Amino acid sequence: MASVAVVEPIAIQDPVAVKPAAKLMELAVNQETLLNEVAAVARVSDTRSTQPILSHLLLEASKGVLTITATDLQRTLRSECPAEVKTSGAATISAQKFLNYIKLLPKGKVSLKMLANQHIQIQAGASRTRMPGRSASEFPARPTPAKEVVQLSSRALRTVLRQSLFAVSTSEDRYLLKAGLLILREDRMGMVATDGHRLSLVEMIENDVVLQGRSDTLIPRECMMDLLALLNPSKEESVAFSQDDSSVYFRIGSRELSARKLIGQFPNYEAIIPRDYTNSTLVRTAELMSSVQRVLEFADERTSGVKVQLSENNLSISSASADRGESEESLPVSYAAPAITIGFNGRYLVDFLKTIGADGEVRVSLKDGQSAAVLTPERLNPDYQQNYIVMPMRI
Repeated sequence: MASVAVVEPIAIQDPVAVKPAAKLMELAVNQETLLNEVAAVARVSDTRSTQPILSHLLLEASKGVLTITATDLQRTLRSECPAEVKTSGAATISAQKFLNYIKLLPKGKVSLKMLANQHIQIQAGASRTRMPGRSASEFPARPTPAKEVVQLSSRALRTVLRQSLFAVSTSEDRYLLKAGLLILREDRMGMVATDGHRLSLVEMIENDVVLQGRSDTLIPRECMMDLLALLNPSKEESVAFSQDDSSVYFRIGSRELSARKLIGQFPNYEAIIPRDYTNSTLVRTAELMSSVQRVLEFADERTSGVKVQLSENNLSISSASADRGESEESLPVSYAAPAITIGFNGRYLVDFLKTIGADGEVRVSLKDGQSAAVLTPERLNPDYQQNYIVMPMRI
């Protein structure tokens, strides 16, 4: 009998078991809204990093919200805005190129659609563009804010930051001085900043700070700048602040900023502030600033040194250099104590005077020609109290 070949039946794949192609992110958002949020967040992206993903924004769309995140690994900024989300998903896109392009788009609806090759298609009016991105899985994980939150006044935080930032060190050699020390008490908020040559202490009475005990926290300089950029246009009345062992967290409305802490001991500022000065006089802020600025034009370019002489009812400011010439200004003041001559970096004086505004007066307190000076703004209804200590220099 002839053998019969047995043919195995062909297996037909169950269509239910076939995984459908993943749907890619697709949404629409208002151009002005998108521009505001991207401009706020993109400042944190790092275009100089050897990790390309850090120059990108992470876009996440879900349930009517577009979340935009940027990080340089030291600080992370995240924001949200309403969007018409057709398909949830995540994508990344170059922060600066995206920002520059959005600025040029007409007002109205902007459609974003992720393509299969990690590109993002952008459509607005008659404009249609494709920009390359990277896999969202490359983007670093966002730090999780601490649970214990303290509500801070936006107005108070903005004030202490503004009055302190100028005194923070920018030197890479002064690691722990590249930050302001945020001081929180049950009845006040303050900040201390120093670069080793000058020190600023700002305090505001804030009875609404709900805090047990006290909290002193170093806020890195870059984080201070980010906070001011977020607070200046904001209408939010409060800021949610929290911290853990490694990071600080601030939430202002729909925007959330985190920054890695600087580890170490900040100088004992209370021991630095002079307490026994008896020689002082009041000077109109606008007049003092104008005089110092004019004299600085003739100071040594390397040191910016100016000489201050306080004598009977007179404050004189002078400078001289071989290649620039010399200049002297005299201001009438009320002063009857012994005469004092002292030298300062004139730029340090101008930096401070710019922050307190042209109105009112500033009290100048001196002990002698070798000790630090204390400058204090005086107003009838002060919003804050500030002591500015400047170390003397040889002229």
